Amino acid sequence: MQPNLQRLIEQGVVWQGQTKAEQTTGYVKTGFSKLDELLGGGWQTPGLHEWQLNDSFSEQRLLLPLAQQAIEQGLAVFWVNPPAQLSAAGLHYHDLGNAMHIVVEAKQSDACWALEQILRTKNTMAFAWLSQKETTASNVRRWYKAAESGQTGIVITEFSHNLEARPYSNRLKVRLTEGGFALDILKRKSGWPVENIELK
Repeated sequence: MQPNLQRLIEQGVVWQGQTKAEQTTGYVKTGFSKLDELLGGGWQTPGLHEWQLNDSFSEQRLLLPLAQQAIEQGLAVFWVNPPAQLSAAGLHYHDLGNAMHIVVEAKQSDACWALEQILRTKNTMAFAWLSQKETTASNVRRWYKAAESGQTGIVITEFSHNLEARPYSNRLKVRLTEGGFALDILKRKSGWPVENIELK
């Protein structure tokens, strides 16, 4: 392989469609049997998943079951630029208290770098609230490559009308409804996109 091409691959600028090493894929349950079925078993791990939000804090119903399972597995949970301060009382209320929680608050460009480093760390799960401006194809490729070490990362951002390809394992749009919330699956490895999935 040419040295210049190899350097670009190492920087995560060039996306390789196939890798020689076989990955062991597992799944973390979403907390919703219907969504587990649609995603082929749950949140793929290692994996990098995007949740696009139409309403503030609409991610909580998806986030809590995932965080609880991370804690059951003894993983450290990283919160990168969460939209509100974590409270000890709230964590205990949701059975999330008995774990290591690390909060990273940084400007967006530094948060992108921090997420990459976290995803390279063993025994972690990361939730990152980032702007669409920062979720560029090159950034997502680097995060995905970092997550391949065995970690699971969730990138939480605002709704986007830009359907440019990104190497996420799954891409979802989340919105609140009167009875709960609904999802559009924009990308999944187990099938075609699906719209208007009602969850309670």
